[in-house]
Amino acid sequence: MRLRTVSLNGDEVACVVLPDDRLARIDRVLPGGPSDLLSLLTTEQLDTLAAAVASGVDDADCVDPDAPVLAPWTRPRKILGIGLNYRAHAGDLGEQTPRTSPASFIKGDHTIVGPGEPIVVPPRIGKVTAEAELGLVIGRTCYQVGVEDAMSYVAGVVPVLDQTAEAVLLENPRYLTRVKNYPTFFSFGPDLITLDEVLDHAPLDDLRVATVHNGAVHRKDTVSGMTFSPAELLSFHSQVMPFYPGDILSTGTPGAVEILPGDMVRCELGDGLAVLTNPVR
Repeated sequence: MRLRTVSLNGDEVACVVLPDDRLARIDRVLPGGPSDLLSLLTTEQLDTLAAAVASGVDDADCVDPDAPVLAPWTRPRKILGIGLNYRAHAGDLGEQTPRTSPASFIKGDHTIVGPGEPIVVPPRIGKVTAEAELGLVIGRTCYQVGVEDAMSYVAGVVPVLDQTAEAVLLENPRYLTRVKNYPTFFSFGPDLITLDEVLDHAPLDDLRVATVHNGAVHRKDTVSGMTFSPAELLSFHSQVMPFYPGDILSTGTPGAVEILPGDMVRCELGDGLAVLTNPVR
């Protein structure tokens, strides 16, 4: 399934994309059900929704498929990012790929913007980069889980654009939290794509992640190019902290690109699986 949040008459409405490309309100497919995607995840109703969609949805439950798309949700309990996780990317910053454990950082929800919203380059901080990433969305509480079980806690994936004040970071790598937490420095969406649909598209290791800048592919790699796999990342960090439904684990970028006002930057997952685009202001 593909799940998205759209704007209808000024309201944020959670919807499911039907197999025939109609767009249905989740609170009508599941009468009395959640009206937002975060509540759908926290109440663990994804399977119930899938069963309801499979049984058929009336046109009366559908909305304009071209309704404006918003960020899927804006109040996750945490956003965890991973640095230097693609072997080929570490050299871009003159660093060695971490070998014993992944490097990570936390982002606040004030950084979130949705598809099509501007990424704002703050003044007087020097070079800023955008980084396309595969984001894992947690579907149920996950704490101290093994690698072999970790992906069973993942509801699905989202395309991510994660921004960095790179000039500041190069002054001192301990500035990581600071350089990742300017407003608009985390875009995701347009859809949460459930894991079964992702795997129907391609094995996860073969999934392509690409940073696209002004229409040209800047850098691309597949998940197999990661030092630590998605399952390893989730398992490792779950030994430290619990993950909750709606949390996002952004798994690192194959390559960061400098962005300037007037640019257009894009994250592409797979060959047509998902595209996230944001202008730069």
